[in-house]
Amino acid sequence: MKKTIVLLTLCLPLVLFTQCAKKTMMSKTASATTTDAAAEIKGKYSASQIAEGKVIFEGSCGKCHKLRQPAEFKVSAWEGILPRMCKKAKLDAEKAALVRAWVITNAKIG
Repeated sequence: MKKTIVLLTLCLPLVLFTQCAKKTMMSKTASATTTDAAAEIKGKYSASQIAEGKVIFEGSCGKCHKLRQPAEFKVSAWEGILPRMCKKAKLDAEKAALVRAWVITNAKIG
């Protein structure tokens, strides 16, 4: 019985530490992904193309529902939302890419 208590006393902090470490690593990975996506877009699209993405976003998305601002969601959330919404809005690949560029560059970091 005494060995079991000692063993649990030693293992419990290790388990708790491991769980906390996973969350920290995941949040660092998410931040890196956000930064990578924004950097990729800024390297690929000009400021005028990104601004054109905003115009398309406001015109196409605002027809069906209240517009949500990019900063309301993280990049990872937008990456799930944009493909569905661009398809519903019947945007071609070029327009969808411009919308994505504007949204991702203005999305919440973290």
